Amino acid sequence: MARQRDGQKGEARDQRIQDAIHGIIDFHPERRTDRIAWRLLQTPDFQRLRRIKQLGAAEYVFPSASHSRFAHSIGVFHSARRLVERMRRELETGHAGGAFDEGRAEAAVLAALLHDIGHGPFSHVFERARKAVSQDAVAGEGNAAPLKTHEEHSAAMIRSDAIGAILAEEELDAENIAQIVCAKPPQDMYHAIVSGTFDADRMDYMMRDKYMTGIGEGGFDTNWIMDNIRVARQGGEHSFCLAHKALTAAEEFLLGRFHLHKDIYLHKTIRAMECLLERFFLLLAREAAEEGRVCGLDEGHPLARFLAGGEGGLDAYRALDDTAVGGTLHAIAGRASGGSASLESLAQRVLERRVPACIDVAHRFPEQPQRQVAFKEEITSRFQARMGASIFFDSPPLSLYEHVGDDAERRHERLLIQLPNGELREITEISDSILAGRLPLRRLERCYFLDDGEYEEAERLAEKMNGRG
Repeated sequence: MARQRDGQKGEARDQRIQDAIHGIIDFHPERRTDRIAWRLLQTPDFQRLRRIKQLGAAEYVFPSASHSRFAHSIGVFHSARRLVERMRRELETGHAGGAFDEGRAEAAVLAALLHDIGHGPFSHVFERARKAVSQDAVAGEGNAAPLKTHEEHSAAMIRSDAIGAILAEEELDAENIAQIVCAKPPQDMYHAIVSGTFDADRMDYMMRDKYMTGIGEGGFDTNWIMDNIRVARQGGEHSFCLAHKALTAAEEFLLGRFHLHKDIYLHKTIRAMECLLERFFLLLAREAAEEGRVCGLDEGHPLARFLAGGEGGLDAYRALDDTAVGGTLHAIAGRASGGSASLESLAQRVLERRVPACIDVAHRFPEQPQRQVAFKEEITSRFQARMGASIFFDSPPLSLYEHVGDDAERRHERLLIQLPNGELREITEISDSILAGRLPLRRLERCYFLDDGEYEEAERLAEKMNGRG
């Protein structure tokens, strides 16, 4: 991705990236935002995203899902540009009143490009593991370091020398862009381009993850949605909405996101492998805290440095990527094993894809919530000493759409439909929508076992509770 120039001295040439989802993504040097974005792509912090997979452990189930946060971030930039141009056209027609804010729009597009630069290795797995490490330190009366989210790490990188210097040269406020990345809920419709219900991030990852995993569900008509985006004034502020004729496309968008969560992000085997990784990180942190080092890792190893520093130091975090974790897994797996739930065994299981046995509680006891609760209580009682060590419960939430209603603070998270008379309705309030009414929140209830004997005992219990034992 070296900067290219044509034959005329000093004249920058258009840059192009060929993307599997969006086709050719152009960066035109005569356009200020494109020029700045291309410079930001060359920074070490952004290039680091090549070494962080978008879907973490998903490739253990979908082998082609090995795409990177780098590709995704460029796709988000492209989608954000399209949303901004649509917003510009809407405001210039004068239907919604108000003027287009060029500076705010530019900051939002660059925030969209940079929104993921602070992600750690193995995507969200590492962040969940760090929360467990922090809670573990507090429970052990240790000195838990303040836990930063990946958005906060992104903001720190935006303010840092490499990216901050480029933004300063272009007379942009790095703090403003960092705040757009960090702040929740979105503050206005420009901010909603980055982190709304219908935003550039979701538009890209839904298409990209569906394509790279090869699943059939999750599709929606991007171009039709883009063509029917409107800007309307509500409560004295401008908001994104969709024309009523795009109601079906909006439903497909939400249904697609639901299926992607159910079939990919919360797939029981993917969650099982993530469970192994989270436990691996936790035990690694414990060893580092108790021994002052990690046996098998050099003091200069990125993960050893990060753990030893108690999450202190942006440079230590920057050095973390999937490659560093892969090297750690190999180093730890080479040590003498201490049992089925040991750090060494966990590393070997991840490397060899030895998936923990699973009892899907909701599937084992369908339409029997009381029996599901009773089974979990009995497992907890029987294996109390093993819970969290070789037996793990996983109860991730799953919902189609979170109803926001008239919550003024979250107005830009609503998926609004504009009726032909100009009235705005949240999609759950549209009587002819398949999403009409408040939608229930489901929880996927799974129990994972590292030890075969414990799994077999739990299986016998489940059979007995189903009247088959």
